[in-house]
Amino acid sequence: MKRILVTIYFLVAAVLYILVYGTIVLLIGFIIRIFAGRIKARRFVDGQIKIFGRNAFKFMFSPTVVFGQENICENCLVVANHQSLMDIPLVLGYLGPMPMVAKKELSKVPGVNWFVKYMGGFFLDRSKPTEGAQIIKKIMKTLANGNSLLVFPEGTRSVDGTISKFKIAIFKVAKKLNVKVLPISIWGTIFLMPKRSLFLNPGPVSMIIHPPIDPKDYSNEEELAQGVEEVVRLGVERLKAIGGDLK
Repeated sequence: MKRILVTIYFLVAAVLYILVYGTIVLLIGFIIRIFAGRIKARRFVDGQIKIFGRNAFKFMFSPTVVFGQENICENCLVVANHQSLMDIPLVLGYLGPMPMVAKKELSKVPGVNWFVKYMGGFFLDRSKPTEGAQIIKKIMKTLANGNSLLVFPEGTRSVDGTISKFKIAIFKVAKKLNVKVLPISIWGTIFLMPKRSLFLNPGPVSMIIHPPIDPKDYSNEEELAQGVEEVVRLGVERLKAIGGDLK
């Protein structure tokens, strides 16, 4: 019964916050842009997105611990393991808004699709392999313009927290553009919103922002992908080991 009540509470809060407050934020941003310019408008909306990312876990009564914030860098390919939909607000809340590659299904969610587009992100239809080439071109343009970009190279959410093999395509981009890779290890979000479950489970969440990795230190994209995957994997194991101390 508790899980049902928590789930209903969070869904109602999320709808109100994303749709109602999100609409107000974008409207205020539009007004600021008219009277004070694009930079100030962007700074305001970005700040609200960051606040939302952190507040999402407060709404779920989930204590959050983040290590390595001093490693955050600009114009990085941000690479994280994927445990649940809550990985996105976690990363945005502590690293700040950035473009991302999101699954096509999110393009149909009001509020969420607005902000993904606002941040310069794009949606990928995994049922259409031919879209991959177009997405890679967009990723290259985004990174070449000096932006950071968030990807989940496993391609899908984990069912049990085990990290799947990282797909190599995104690391070809990092090598070609010589853009640093920022590995992120996430643990705990899998219990908040388990895949194939309708219920929420409040609990501790933790994340490690590892030092950036220079593609020049690897001879090819396969070795780079393996190296980043190993860093993320070891980070997850570390977080699992200390997970009990976060409760």
